[in-house]
Amino acid sequence: MIKLALTGNIASGKTLVETFLKEQGIVTVDADKIVHDLLKNNVEIKNQVIELFQNFDILDKTGEISRLKVGRIVFKDKGKLKKLENILHPAVKLQIEQFFKENKNIAVAVIPLLFEANLENMFDYILLVTADFDTRVKRLMARSNLTYEEAMDRINSQMPQEDKVAKSDFIIDNSSTPEKTKSQVIDVLGKLKSLI
Repeated sequence: MIKLALTGNIASGKTLVETFLKEQGIVTVDADKIVHDLLKNNVEIKNQVIELFQNFDILDKTGEISRLKVGRIVFKDKGKLKKLENILHPAVKLQIEQFFKENKNIAVAVIPLLFEANLENMFDYILLVTADFDTRVKRLMARSNLTYEEAMDRINSQMPQEDKVAKSDFIIDNSSTPEKTKSQVIDVLGKLKSLI
């Protein structure tokens, strides 16, 4: 079995690559979806997060934790971000480990903050999705309705893309067309299947 981490900086195109992997019959689990589920359904974690941000308005109209509101705080406050990660990362790691126990052949975990969270050792190989800087800024502003400054806060909160390239086994450049990205995904899968 191959445990593959799929990572990349914000707005690089991880979701597109995950879609292409699924089309090829590869099972995936997404750390962001795990976090979303934990914040919504895990009472203990939800209460810890609410306590961490007790001086802020982080709930939406339905009383759920607003990831947008939390994001606006932690992308300006590294100390708060670290404390939030200390609450979430152990639970995310447990669920990913469980996912790997339940699957074989090639199984993929999508982890945007793989290197920032020091989770590289959980995986056999790391697949990094990259895109040029201007493309990522434009995508992020359009996708999340952010100002340039807000987009830059999010981009600057992550390890530089160049540093991640040096730490990864496979690189997919998603600066061009979806078709070119898909052909790179198929190429990487061919290499991985030969390693099983």
